Amino acid sequence: MSGISDAEALLAKAKALREQAEAEEHKLHSTLIEKKNCQNSETDSVIQKLFPLNEVGATASDLARRIDELKLSTLMLERVVERLHEREIAARGLEHVEPSQHHEQVQFVRVAALQEEDLARVQGLIQRLIDAAEVLDNEHLKNAKEHHHVDATHWSRGTLSKVLKEKAHFLGREHDEEFKKRLEEFYEAARKKKDYDSYTMY
Repeated sequence: MSGISDAEALLAKAKALREQAEAEEHKLHSTLIEKKNCQNSETDSVIQKLFPLNEVGATASDLARRIDELKLSTLMLERVVERLHEREIAARGLEHVEPSQHHEQVQFVRVAALQEEDLARVQGLIQRLIDAAEVLDNEHLKNAKEHHHVDATHWSRGTLSKVLKEKAHFLGREHDEEFKKRLEEFYEAARKKKDYDSYTMY
């Protein structure tokens, strides 16, 4: 009888530890989602300033001047490229994974829904940004002696278009690889949960 009680106590302890670990994991995911949403809002605000709604006839030089006026660092411009990529993937209706909170539980869901309005809004903006970066690079190279070394480090002047091209290329390749990896993680987690639930039934 004592043996059965000990076994039940161990199972109860294991269950409590599992529930605690899950709660901590959900709390961490919730924090990360909140930070990501905050960053997305900030980046979307920058995108709105770079590409105002209903703007017609803006050239690469116009956009280059706007980048200078906003004093956007290379890091911020890379974030803009990443955010535009995310929004275009979602708007095209391509299958991707998004975090979602349901009854205070964090879930990752597969999403594939065409959003024509946002697609029309963001399509082609990454290339326009790269074209503007090329304008800035050319201006920097023409007047290289007048610039401080900070221009090349913090602002990547002279190589900015290359940096943004590489970022866009990496994101395009990463999308397929990351989705496959995430699905494998989901299947593995589901299998472990199923095995655990089967074990606790006995």
